[in-house]
Amino acid sequence: MKKINIKKIGTTISEDVFISHIDSVIGTTNHVTLKVTIENIQVYELDNTMFVLLDISDMSGKVKGLMVGYRADKDFKAILDDIYINKKCKVSGKFCFLDVEPCDVDLPFELNDSHLFCIQAFQDLDSIQLYGVDITRLYNYDLEKAYTFVKENTDYLYNIYIDKVKNILFSVYKDIIILLNDGSLLLNGKKKLDNIKKIIFLSGLSIFAISNDNVIKCVTGNWESTKFLNANDYKYKKILYTPLVIVALNYDNDIRLYGTITDQAIDSKRLVSVDDIGYVEDNNDIVIIKENKVYSLFLEHDYADELPNIMVEGFCNDVFIIE
Repeated sequence: MKKINIKKIGTTISEDVFISHIDSVIGTTNHVTLKVTIENIQVYELDNTMFVLLDISDMSGKVKGLMVGYRADKDFKAILDDIYINKKCKVSGKFCFLDVEPCDVDLPFELNDSHLFCIQAFQDLDSIQLYGVDITRLYNYDLEKAYTFVKENTDYLYNIYIDKVKNILFSVYKDIIILLNDGSLLLNGKKKLDNIKKIIFLSGLSIFAISNDNVIKCVTGNWESTKFLNANDYKYKKILYTPLVIVALNYDNDIRLYGTITDQAIDSKRLVSVDDIGYVEDNNDIVIIKENKVYSLFLEHDYADELPNIMVEGFCNDVFIIE
């Protein structure tokens, strides 16, 4: 049974780091970074420790890679859950030649090869990175974690304390959007808008701001579709939004839609002459009210024989309604 030193995995790899080749590494070598493809995965557990043994290869050769982490470590589990065969990634760590490497921990598996690559950092090459962090992970950061990340990597929050910040969002284009409590909106450190009360995130591609007088402003991207929603700085009567769609009711009692609508139908008659919009939590359904009757906006439920409990303001289940 071979032995090896255990080190905890990290996730940040510099973009300008030197890339080595597997067959060019001689002897025990620290601080090696490789671009590889994963060919096989084996996971072993010993007490609270997880050992992930990978067959990795590049254009020059193959080697066994080892990642070690704790079962309760959420970051480590997130990396493990995203590993699959044929995945291309960047790994950084230490080449260990087991016949000369100091030993202090028994491995729960045997190795036939004389050398092993101990992975200390792992980066998905298919993902979009912002300062070494996958952008999709940044989408889920709460305010405190996002504030710390921006503070450590930029000067966008210079002399701005967290109690002055209302929200921070990140876009797929690597934009950093900061909304301050005074209504100022900063895009990549520069003031872009003021009089803003909300910022809306739609799948990372489109981020909008809602002003205090219910004007919908485009923050990232400026296409004909977003101009349609803005409608020359039109002040909407009511706005309902989710992580996938914005439903805006104007003072002509018509609806304007924007967002990702998949496997859903729209009846054009339900977009005009609308008295109100709302949300039925029991059915997870956006509804419209016309002539005292309730209709599912996306035809997902029939309310002909029932009077549902409708939320017409406030928020629940990632659905927000503002007037």
